[in-house]
Amino acid sequence: MKTKFIGSMIITLSVGIVLGVLLQKYYTVGNLLSSVGVNYRSTPTPAPTLTPTPIPTLATNAPGGLEGRLSLFILAGQSNISGRGDLPTGQTIKPRILVFGNDYHWRLATEPIDDPTGQVDTISEDIGVGFSPAVPFATALLARQPDLAIGLIPCAVHDSSIDDWRRNLDDRSLYGSCLKRARAASTMGQVAGILFFQGETDANDPNQSPLRPLYASQWSDKFSTLVSDWRKDLQSPELPIVFAQIGTNGMPDRFPNWDLVKAQQRSVKLPFCAMITTDDLPLQDELHFTTPGYEIIGQRFAQAMGDLMQAPENK
Repeated sequence: MKTKFIGSMIITLSVGIVLGVLLQKYYTVGNLLSSVGVNYRSTPTPAPTLTPTPIPTLATNAPGGLEGRLSLFILAGQSNISGRGDLPTGQTIKPRILVFGNDYHWRLATEPIDDPTGQVDTISEDIGVGFSPAVPFATALLARQPDLAIGLIPCAVHDSSIDDWRRNLDDRSLYGSCLKRARAASTMGQVAGILFFQGETDANDPNQSPLRPLYASQWSDKFSTLVSDWRKDLQSPELPIVFAQIGTNGMPDRFPNWDLVKAQQRSVKLPFCAMITTDDLPLQDELHFTTPGYEIIGQRFAQAMGDLMQAPENK
């Protein structure tokens, strides 16, 4: 009797194993549970939706039918190229001067050129901008070369050091963002030159910011490397570049290396490159120029840039 019971158990167990294998193979556990009225399914967690970083598209709304005809000028550096002057009550709009705004759309140029409205590249977002040398530069250059149509590309940001402008192709860097903007704007023309105004930050007392690299004594070498990198990446080995020497400041104790930076800038000797001076112009605060001062700076930029553009090598 005991033997028969054990035999029956073995047979029952074997049949159960075989049925289990067949059910697993041909009829999933989920289906089996469903067939007997058991709701086994839980509400699945939806996969997160990944929103890719939008690629800025170039607006084709540039006025005046100037597509492909613009001479493009990059505006790089820190706050004195972005501008901090008081805005005039009325501005004369010239149809042959455009700006590729921080929102990646073209518009007729009015100050502030570095308007942060709709900013795409947050690395160079500059709040509190005002009148700059940009429109005075374009106006003076246009008076000298009336056949030009000018496109301005703002790329500067306040308090940037020369090290902040080192070559870095990531568009979250100042250099990478600058290249991206120039390339996006280039469907409207060619990069014809760069205006650079920087150096105040590197004149700071390094003891006040021990973790931030400042290069007052190496400014010339750093700038020379920057020029070489720009020309290589923009594929323009003779690209004209004009930079402004820093002027005066109302806080000499804060900027103990001011004269050192000025000396470094004065020592720069590069082909197709020129320096303008600003130390004879009035300030509206410790570092920034008045609106008339920015107008003169723009005119000096235009004079130097025009000379470089008309040099025999660039004709």
